[in-house]
Amino acid sequence: MAITTLAPADYSPAPIADPVTYKEAALLFMETGYPEFQSNLKTVVRKLTRWGTQDGLRTERRGGVDHVSFSDLLEAHARRHPSPGRP
Repeated sequence: MAITTLAPADYSPAPIADPVTYKEAALLFMETGYPEFQSNLKTVVRKLTRWGTQDGLRTERRGGVDHVSFSDLLEAHARRHPSPGRP
């Protein structure tokens, strides 16, 4: 009698298109000079992590570090701080 092994189907979603760590994203946001991001790195990382959690952004864990889509973080920022002329 032969025994077959079952290979699980790959149901994983597509990889994140523009992955960054929260620390990398915080450094990029801090470069903008926007007053909200003119604090220390740890505070900005916590803020971005909170946005990711509140908005349910998908993360990938690589090497013990969470990666998130930078585009998704930009959209989260736009929802919280809309531009003056933007609908």
